[in-house]
Amino acid sequence: MELWHSVVLGIIQGLAEFLPISSSGHLIIVSTMLQGQPLPMSLEVALHVGTMVALLIYFWRDWLDLLQGSLQTVKEKKLNPRSQLLINIVVGTIPAAVIGLAFEHQIEHFFTAHPYLVCFPLVIVGILLWWIDRKAPVHRKMLDFGPKQGFLVGVAQACALFPGTSRSGATIIASRLLGLDRSDAARFSFLLGTPAMAGAAVLKADEIIASIHLPEFYVGMIVSAVTGWLVIGFLMRYLRTYGFGVFAIYRILLALVSIGILMSH
Repeated sequence: MELWHSVVLGIIQGLAEFLPISSSGHLIIVSTMLQGQPLPMSLEVALHVGTMVALLIYFWRDWLDLLQGSLQTVKEKKLNPRSQLLINIVVGTIPAAVIGLAFEHQIEHFFTAHPYLVCFPLVIVGILLWWIDRKAPVHRKMLDFGPKQGFLVGVAQACALFPGTSRSGATIIASRLLGLDRSDAARFSFLLGTPAMAGAAVLKADEIIASIHLPEFYVGMIVSAVTGWLVIGFLMRYLRTYGFGVFAIYRILLALVSIGILMSH
């Protein structure tokens, strides 16, 4: 792979991982257009490691706060909202971990072999994102979540194993349905996604070790990390004022354009 391909795909990963537009769907479509074949596993791992690093850097204060809350719970033997939030994140990680371990390879193989199928989740989730954001009332804060709500958002996260769905899109939809405002929904989505990305990186450690000598590995990882960090900050500011309508429109237009391009190849 040429280095400029790694740069392009790193930018796409950093943008699409955190905006609710599906990073996996974009990577499958763009990689097919650039190279005529699926994205190499080594580069895919590098791109996801980069966005995980972006999450850890941007939300380091949140994770430190969660750790301090958990230590306080152990010391005082009394559950506090911060340690409860950490429990919710752990519980919410379980569905994606279980389903991913069982079916991830089959799902990835099926969609990379039929990249045009990515377009259907792009449209469906885009419409749901717009509609639910408009209609769902706000009646909870993130710290009011319990394990049940964490698990339900985790089920939504597991749905993002299907390329074109969008992990952030699915978890934001679920969080909005459960009563969070846009900002809290995005924050919980990003916190929940961090252990899922870390777990995926650990499971693919052999791919990382086998690729550490490749320059495209580092280029893709660094570009996706920097782009991802910038995008997280943009989205958190954007959601204080605006909704998800523009992302829904983008997803539908992308699906239509991609169908035309992929069918012409």
